[in-house]
Amino acid sequence: MLEEIKKSGKPYVFRYRPDNDFTLDEIKESYIYFQKRELLNDPFDSIPDLIDLKNIDIKKLFNAIEVKVGKQKINYIQKRLSSTQLEETIKESIPNFINKHGIACFSMLPGINMPLLANYANNHKGLYLQYNMDLDPNFFKGIRLMNYQEELKKIPIELLENENDIFEIFYLKQENWAYEKELRLVKENFGKYSVNRNALRNIICGYNCCDEYIDSILESNKQNKHVSVWKMEKPKEHNRLKLDLIK
Repeated sequence: MLEEIKKSGKPYVFRYRPDNDFTLDEIKESYIYFQKRELLNDPFDSIPDLIDLKNIDIKKLFNAIEVKVGKQKINYIQKRLSSTQLEETIKESIPNFINKHGIACFSMLPGINMPLLANYANNHKGLYLQYNMDLDPNFFKGIRLMNYQEELKKIPIELLENENDIFEIFYLKQENWAYEKELRLVKENFGKYSVNRNALRNIICGYNCCDEYIDSILESNKQNKHVSVWKMEKPKEHNRLKLDLIK
């Protein structure tokens, strides 16, 4: 949309993508892929080792389980699972719980942040997408700014007290990533999630994006009549962008 291309800040977010077929498919089919934690570019991103599971009160835990499943089932569980085995099972389940979630990364900043185009859009050969979150609030529900820390701190978890704090693991990054101004959205499972077509507002190609790929973008964008496609000019001044309208 022409009137929105210069807008940033809430409700607008930006997603940086390389020049590949996956990006074209996201545009054409109107979805966003939520990636596995272990496939992100930061090896410490959402790492399960940051969860500090405190001493487990097994008796209290069994009582809580009994409320959920009933006395007959809890007796069955206790006969087949010792306190030690239950504790080990819980500890082993934490990485599985974290790793099954899907993560999508956005930025508060448009293309004026050159490192994002260099790192995530294949050295300016790819593009970035402008979304308006207000046009699909259910999809963007829960999006959060990352918590950047100089040294990553462990998250203390005590079952039946603050177990929901485990979700904080998805929003921790070291301070040296702060330039990204990342906004993160987390879904229960990794994979494709449909987003309202109207939420996509503009597509901006990097200044190294080739004509052949731009043609592919235009083809993929045919169903998005409201979405304008632009190309950046190579910057000649700091903190200034010049965009040329393609269609």
